[in-house]
Amino acid sequence: MTNKQRVMPMNQRRTPLPQPNQHTIMDCTVRDGAYSVNFQFDMKTIETLLTEISSAGVEWIEVGHGLGIRGNTIAESNITDLEWCGIASRLLPEDRNWGMFAVADYTSPADLEPLADAGMKYTRIGSDMTSYENVYDHVARAKELGLMVFVNLMKSHVHDTEKAVEIATRIENSCDLDGLYFVDSVGQFLPERTAELFGEASRQLKTPLGFHGHNNLGLANANSLAAMNNGASIVDCTLAGLGRDAGNAVLEHMAGVLEIQEGKRIYNTDALARTSEHCVSRLETIKSDRELQVLGALYGLHSKNFPAITAAAEKYSLSPTQLMEAVKPTAYQRDLSGTDIEAIAKSLFETE
Repeated sequence: MTNKQRVMPMNQRRTPLPQPNQHTIMDCTVRDGAYSVNFQFDMKTIETLLTEISSAGVEWIEVGHGLGIRGNTIAESNITDLEWCGIASRLLPEDRNWGMFAVADYTSPADLEPLADAGMKYTRIGSDMTSYENVYDHVARAKELGLMVFVNLMKSHVHDTEKAVEIATRIENSCDLDGLYFVDSVGQFLPERTAELFGEASRQLKTPLGFHGHNNLGLANANSLAAMNNGASIVDCTLAGLGRDAGNAVLEHMAGVLEIQEGKRIYNTDALARTSEHCVSRLETIKSDRELQVLGALYGLHSKNFPAITAAAEKYSLSPTQLMEAVKPTAYQRDLSGTDIEAIAKSLFETE
């Protein structure tokens, strides 16, 4: 394979991302929802979900490990990246856009090539807001491979609207993008903030915008609607809100909301609700700590930090609230390790 632009085979052609206010949804049930089943979806469930979601009219579907490409190197799954490509190619119609997520910190641009060869139509490159420049090489390689490519700005809460739009503009000026996402990774956004962010971003950027929200404060749906109504071209949802920790915007709810708002049927809402009830709601999912979900939103801490927070708080006889409050300033500046969190806990304990 050369570095020249590939000519996409006819069975791999993609529809373009719609213009703002056309209210398109990307389904992430089998990707983000994989966290809830410890990355161990059974094949019958996958077949049901992908078949029913695509049949209900959802055109954009993300598959793969919850942590994205090479996620198996961090948390073992029963399905490899290439196997996900085979599953998606087999189950999804040719007119559906399916792709996979990649976190720039632990993937390389070279990881995209075998997946593009296996039929992947798009990729989403994720990076924390504080280290956004590490997406550039991934984006360039994805375009060389003929993929549609999105950048997902994770932990978008760490900057105000002006700074977030400034960073998004830098990326737009440096990359050939098909879409750019703001991601409420800790479920902290309020609808007013989301509306302001997308209103300003849509005025300053030409790139189609997307939103991925988490539900720590029960506002993922409201934030998704605020994004849609203020310039977003696409928002992420999952059936029953299945996803990492507090979960995501609820696909069947958002389909119903859009049907009421638009005065017409956009997706097969009842079929989505039926699949949610008879498939997703019956899964045995990992239980998460509601207290930590809420505190994570309040103090801007990602759920991947929760185990270290819990362990360090117990070790140094601190409350999770005390520790999260102390950790917050550093967490807004850079990604934290468990060692970082324990050091902060120890320092807090020694000064009390």
